[in-house]
Amino acid sequence: MAVTLARVRSEEYDAFFEMFADYSKELDSFDPQAADSPWDLELHRNAILDDMDGRELLWIVADGARAGLAIVRVFPDFPDESRDVAAITEFYVLPTFRRTGTGRAAVQAILTEHRARGTFEVEASVLRENGPALAFWQRMGFDVRSFVTARKP
Repeated sequence: MAVTLARVRSEEYDAFFEMFADYSKELDSFDPQAADSPWDLELHRNAILDDMDGRELLWIVADGARAGLAIVRVFPDFPDESRDVAAITEFYVLPTFRRTGTGRAAVQAILTEHRARGTFEVEASVLRENGPALAFWQRMGFDVRSFVTARKP
């Protein structure tokens, strides 16, 4: 299976955010606080599109078909701002393409792209309760480096 990444064009935003909504619904099962904060697609769409600085919206394409999506944000490292870090903030493979090597190939494509750009490091965000995703990223060679904690005031 040939897997590539394609930048999402502005005329594809509706399709992208429709898939993003499906992804977000799936994530709710891994977020114990999801019921406390109803998810609003339009709010998220606007927030993403209003802050595109360094952000890349990508289709994951497998044999010519849209197989998923990724959002990657590139920003200067701290404290060494002469080098960039790429954060894979969202990564979704449609259920019909899972366990086919599509996700692995998409991550490899992201890594290859950022190696060519000279990116210092690539990070990936995972919800704490999402064991399958955490296992996937660890199989891809990513190390758990931190956990974010939160509570209501």
